[in-house]
Amino acid sequence: MRVLYLAILLLGATVLPILADDQEKAEKQIKMMTAMSQDDIARSIISRTFADVFKVQRAQLLAERRSMELNYGSLFLAHELVLSGASMQQISGQLRGKKGLLEIANSYNASWKRIVSDAKKMNDRINDGIYKYFLHNEADKRRDLADQYAASADLIRADTESSPDEIMKAQVEYIFWRNLAAPKSVGQVSTNNAAVDNYSKARDAIAATHGMTNPSTPAQ
Repeated sequence: MRVLYLAILLLGATVLPILADDQEKAEKQIKMMTAMSQDDIARSIISRTFADVFKVQRAQLLAERRSMELNYGSLFLAHELVLSGASMQQISGQLRGKKGLLEIANSYNASWKRIVSDAKKMNDRINDGIYKYFLHNEADKRRDLADQYAASADLIRADTESSPDEIMKAQVEYIFWRNLAAPKSVGQVSTNNAAVDNYSKARDAIAATHGMTNPSTPAQ
C-alpha cells in the first residue's frame, strides 16, 4: 500500500507540471489573439475566422463580447469551453459571480493540451487571413458588408488588456504576413521567395528593425 501511495504521489508530481505547461502555452496563444485584435483589419479577420471555426454568426460573437466583456482571446477560450460541454449561460453566470475565465476553465477540467493545439491552429488561420487579405481583399470586404460588420463598432474595454510586449509581438507577426503578401499582389515575388524558405530569419529581421524590413528582400 505504501508503494502504491508513493507511486501516486510521483505520478501527480509529474502530471501537474505538464498540465501547467500546457495552460501557459495556451495562454500565450490566446494573448496573441487579443493583441492582434488591436488593429482594425486584423480584428475584422479575427471576427470572420472565429465565425467560421465556431460556426457562429458574427453578430452573436459581438453580442457575447459586449455582454460578458470578453476580448478576443477570452472569447476563444469561452467557445473552447462550450465545445467541452459548458454553455455560454453558465460561463456568463460565473463571470458575473466575479470568477476569472481561467478559474472557470479549470473548474470545468479544461483540456489545456487540446486548447493549446486549437489556439495554435486559430492563430495560423488568422495569419493566413492577413496574408490573403493583402493579396486580394475584395471578398473579405463583401463578407463584412453581408454580415453587417464594422470593425470600428467591434470594440470593448477588455480589448486594451494586452501588454506592450504582447502588442509588439502581434505587430511583428502582422507586418510579416502583410509584407509577405504585398509584393505578390503586384506580381513581384516568386514562389521560391527567401522569406517563405526561411520564415524565422525573415520574421527576426522584422523584429530587429521594428517592422521596417520587408521579408520579400533576401537576407544579405
